[in-house]
Amino acid sequence: MYFEKYQQASQWRWRLKAANHEIIASGESYWNETDCDQAINLVKGTTSSTPVRKL
Repeated sequence: MYFEKYQQASQWRWRLKAANHEIIASGESYWNETDCDQAINLVKGTTSSTPVRKL
C-alpha cells in the first residue's frame, strides 16, 4: 500500500492505494499541504486496536 498526495483545483488531497494500484481510501480536500500531511499521519497512526463504530 502507499499514499498519493496531489493538488487539485488549488487544494491538496490524498488517497491510499493498494499494491494493485486500486484506491482503497481517500480524504477530503485541504487548503494547506501541511494539513493534508497531518491527515495522512493520522491514518498511518491507526492500528488493529482502533475501534470501529457502527452507525
